[in-house]
Amino acid sequence: MKPFIRFTVSCLLLSFVFQGVDAQDSLQINSSSKSNFSIILATDYGKLVTTAAKLDSRYEFNLGIQFTKHIRFTADYGYAQLSPSNAIENGIYISTGNYYRAGLDYLINISPKTHLSLGSMYASSAFIDEGTVEIKSEIWPSLNERFERDGFSANWVEFVLTSESSIFNKETGFISNLYWGIKVRLRIMIEKPTPEQLDIYAIPGFGRTFNNLVPALNLFAAYKINR
Repeated sequence: MKPFIRFTVSCLLLSFVFQGVDAQDSLQINSSSKSNFSIILATDYGKLVTTAAKLDSRYEFNLGIQFTKHIRFTADYGYAQLSPSNAIENGIYISTGNYYRAGLDYLINISPKTHLSLGSMYASSAFIDEGTVEIKSEIWPSLNERFERDGFSANWVEFVLTSESSIFNKETGFISNLYWGIKVRLRIMIEKPTPEQLDIYAIPGFGRTFNNLVPALNLFAAYKINR
């Protein structure tokens, strides 16, 4: 958790530096221009659909703070209970825990209501796993063992491409600040547990651990509060 906190603080300090530089440029260009500061509250509705369909239990909430026209600080919190199929050939595997992400985005304005952004994030997860292993035999007594392990943590980085646009083509009013979009992520594992007896098959926030380089996709809905 300490590396995650250090990274978050560093992102905030860096965003303040960018804010100061951008503010000076804005004053030189147009001293009467309006503020670019805004707060964005979002949730991943793709994960809510997955939870409602009882495939996996997953929730994710997002906070964005836009300091300048192009710089935005982002932070995510999520919970997941993952049960990947065929993780254990003769058994059931479940991984449950929370995860956090924080980073910076660089925004590119395609139009007043459509934006692209490129960013990077540092992520951390704390989780437990449990399951059963069953080995049937016609000669010897069948083996049915249950395991439960806790105190696991993992850390990784993500590179994120985001596309977002206004849901309704309105210039004013509450619905004018409703957005939806898509995030394409590339996750790169930094550190994960390596138990001796049984591997970790899934990590909340990261996904399956068959590879240290994992692509991911998020669908989100957001509300922007302009100041």
